[in-house]
Amino acid sequence: MTPRRHRRALAGALALVVAAAGVLSAPAPAAAQSAADVAIAREIFIEGSELARQGRWEQARERYERSLAIKHAPITLYSLGVAQQQTGQLVEALESFRAFLLEPSAPATKEYEPLARQAAQDLERQVAALELRLSPADVAGLEVKIDGGVVPAAALDRPRPLNPGSHTVAVSAPGYREARRSLFAAPGSRVVVVLSLEREAASASAGPRASKASAPPGGAASSAAPDAATSRVVPIALLAGGLTTVAAGVAIGLLGVASASDAPTRDGDAADAARAQALAGDVVAGAGILAAGAGVLVLLLERHPAGAPAGKAPPRAALGPRGLTVRF
Repeated sequence: MTPRRHRRALAGALALVVAAAGVLSAPAPAAAQSAADVAIAREIFIEGSELARQGRWEQARERYERSLAIKHAPITLYSLGVAQQQTGQLVEALESFRAFLLEPSAPATKEYEPLARQAAQDLERQVAALELRLSPADVAGLEVKIDGGVVPAAALDRPRPLNPGSHTVAVSAPGYREARRSLFAAPGSRVVVVLSLEREAASASAGPRASKASAPPGGAASSAAPDAATSRVVPIALLAGGLTTVAAGVAIGLLGVASASDAPTRDGDAADAARAQALAGDVVAGAGILAAGAGVLVLLLERHPAGAPAGKAPPRAALGPRGLTVRF
């Protein structure tokens, strides 16, 4: 149906409302709107018809919607369908024309029935259809939105009428990441959208806590392993350093003995220096022996005695200013 034919039809509807009051003035049931409501609905409808005559379809559609919300009238349904079609709301226009054609035929609106029937046929060929394929489809709390509007769960298994143009589909469910897809629907097309929901990963903050709380006994032993390895560094260093010191002391002592043998006399400065060097070698060697012995002792004490309870801590040894200390 061309805009010109619609304007002529709406002009006729406007004349019908103004001259004879049409169906908007028809007697209403006792539970229907008051006469004041009917008067306001008629006033708003007339404003919409004048806006339609000027080609201001957005404003006209808004007036028809308001009038219809106050007073249900077949002529308002038809006029709203025309405005919806002119503003690209093809799905809504199709339903408005269908609703108009389901109304009882009346002399005041009979001339609009062929126009509404032809418009409905044209719209059926222009409206697109969206078929959603969700995986998994049986998730509890599943919510599907098209352009921000929630789709009823009971309607998800049927192709959904869609206005031509760009749209956004979003699917969400508790425990799953939101899946979103943009699409373009051509007039009269059938668009198939496949969306797969993926489970959300555990939050970064909860992960370490959960793993720590649920760690098996073996995990505690593995965490203690670095401490045990670290505790062996000191005694090993003592043992190695002590052996090195012993070797140095022996070397110094041998040099002192050799110097004493080369001295011309048992007395004198040369002999005294040789004996001092030999004594220094003995002192250094003795210190090395003590350090090496301390290292061996610490290593032995770090080991669990055979048959000792597993939960009992081993004795600890430490070398300080006052000598070697052992703690049980």
